[in-house]
Amino acid sequence: MKQLAKLEQNLPAVLKKTGVPQAAALVLLAVSVFGIGGAKLAGYYNDTMAGFTTGKYSITADLDQRVSAAANVVTVAKKIAGVDQTLLTAAEDAVNALSAPLGPADTYAANETLDAAVEALYDAALPLADDTQKDLLGEQHSEFMSRGTILRNSSYNEEAEQFNKDRNAFPASLIGALWGVDEAEYFA
Repeated sequence: MKQLAKLEQNLPAVLKKTGVPQAAALVLLAVSVFGIGGAKLAGYYNDTMAGFTTGKYSITADLDQRVSAAANVVTVAKKIAGVDQTLLTAAEDAVNALSAPLGPADTYAANETLDAAVEALYDAALPLADDTQKDLLGEQHSEFMSRGTILRNSSYNEEAEQFNKDRNAFPASLIGALWGVDEAEYFA
């Protein structure tokens, strides 16, 4: 106890006044909550968005494979006599629309357009195809559909939903506003 009394006597006069230590503690608390909390929230956001954009198992990686299969369906369908040019153009446009980087919601909409265009093209081309072309179309269409199933079963939306719940709770909502951390966009 005597040691603490000696330490207190050696403090500068400003720190001996009532309220100064409490104010300093509040400043340190605010810095830790808003500074460290903001960095953690931004990291959490980046980790959540990585499920959409980064890695072998991301939505973007599976979508790239799906677009590749769709482009192959278009390539095979172009070689089949009698395929409606409008369907070919619609499928090509849908493939090209997904070549530009888009956010999750816009990517989802473009993927839905791609799905409809490729399905219509496949349904029109298959009856006109010879056996070799049918095999090629079937193979690429199967890959296209498989990647669609993977995308529909992705856990990204669940992760985004959990992030958004956490981000919108107090004090994270305030920290997010100060740090510019928005809600995670859904792939829907």
